[in-house]
Amino acid sequence: MPPKTPVQSDFDKLKAAKIRLAAAQKKADQYVVDNRLEFFGITDPKKGFKGPNPAQGKLLNAWDDQRFKIFTFTGANRIGKTTIGTVIALSTLFGKWLWNGKDIHFNHKLPRKVRYVGQDWAKHIKAVVEPELNKWWPKKRSLKKKKNNEGIEFYWIDEETGSTLEIMSNKQESDLHEGWSGDLIIYDEPPKRDIRVANARGLIDRRGRELFCMTLLKEAWVDREVIKAVNEDGSPDMSVFNINGDISVNVGYGLTQEGVDQFAKTLTDEEKQARLMGIPSYMSGLVYPTYNRQTHLKKRFAIPLDWIVDIAIDIHPRERQAALFIATDPRNYRYVCYEIWEHGDGTYIAEQICRIISANSLRVENILIDPLSKADSNVDKDEAYIVENSTYNKVEKVLTAHGLPLECAVKAKTSGILEVRNHLCGPNKEPSIFFFDDLKRTIFEIEGYMYDEEGNPADKDDHMMENLYRLLLKNSRWYEQRSKRSDTKPKSWKVV
Repeated sequence: MPPKTPVQSDFDKLKAAKIRLAAAQKKADQYVVDNRLEFFGITDPKKGFKGPNPAQGKLLNAWDDQRFKIFTFTGANRIGKTTIGTVIALSTLFGKWLWNGKDIHFNHKLPRKVRYVGQDWAKHIKAVVEPELNKWWPKKRSLKKKKNNEGIEFYWIDEETGSTLEIMSNKQESDLHEGWSGDLIIYDEPPKRDIRVANARGLIDRRGRELFCMTLLKEAWVDREVIKAVNEDGSPDMSVFNINGDISVNVGYGLTQEGVDQFAKTLTDEEKQARLMGIPSYMSGLVYPTYNRQTHLKKRFAIPLDWIVDIAIDIHPRERQAALFIATDPRNYRYVCYEIWEHGDGTYIAEQICRIISANSLRVENILIDPLSKADSNVDKDEAYIVENSTYNKVEKVLTAHGLPLECAVKAKTSGILEVRNHLCGPNKEPSIFFFDDLKRTIFEIEGYMYDEEGNPADKDDHMMENLYRLLLKNSRWYEQRSKRSDTKPKSWKVV
């Protein structure tokens, strides 16, 4: 056999190098498949890493904030709910995010204990939850499993840390969920209320967390008691972090638009609301669906002296009287800053308004009142005593004594609702109205303000909502104050 020429020798070396490179690439690709959790949080299109979808990314960012104890990841079908639940469950066992090595905070140094609650054993846990856990478990990591009588691998032990994952079913009796303590409970789809209560008790000792990953087709109590949770005093529970996404957030992260469009053809209009947009049927009637606690609620701060403040009063003969204050800043952003929700006649309510104005040195521009308070257009002229004792007249007397204006508000509910919506989420998907998070009555109303069966805004629990739209229709614009008073603008007023 004749000796190889230099060219042939170089060719063989190049060929051998390509074979080794291909083998190395195949091995590297297989490593990524076997240990995909190490790469979940990495966004690098050049290497094919897409990272979490936008909704999942928001949840992971919030998870590092110790203020939050309850998380809800709700919305349409196929937005990656089971995936993010699995990623967080396993990361909790390991005590860190594997893709960046960052430790997850815990209040102890013991092995972690996680519970994962699925629906029924066969159709959901066996078919969905168990395969997803196996898919994301790093193959290089030692693992022990135990099976139950259903043939489900229900108990997982991470041998490196001693941490455990227990899978349970929403169809089990609630007493089987008692007597446990741990760091995290994950619900894949909404649990029954008694199941949630039984499991939540187990989080007390370790100050653990809850994660609800679900499409809200039923179990409406979750919306009332978890997503819109309040403290004992009625104020919003700000330890709850909510994310709701439509199916589009996962296009490009496992879904295609073509696939979504094909799926949409199989759905009724009502089903599209829930399964594509993530809006369950019992919430589709919300007047202000874009309102969101994380976006629109702000901690109280002192209203700067040069901000314009408008006030609206909604009066009722037998119910509590409602008054609402909105401040307008130099960018014409609105801050709902004070509320009055008390029994009393017009004199008392006007006095309370004056006290708030005086105590906070507010720059008042307009004070509006429900037109129904002015009874003189509805009574006989001989009955002047009715006009004299009308709510409007009582309020006006007090305000006039303090040099404050009063006028009747317009009744244009449809236009007013549109104006509120535009402020909650404008053309650029940005809000221009915010609410102080201690306004219990206002927050209660805006979170539950619904359309009735005839398509009209419900005439119930809407007193602050009436004030809200009337004030925004006034459309006050900030202008420079001609005063020697100093500007006390705090840093916290900025929108972040």
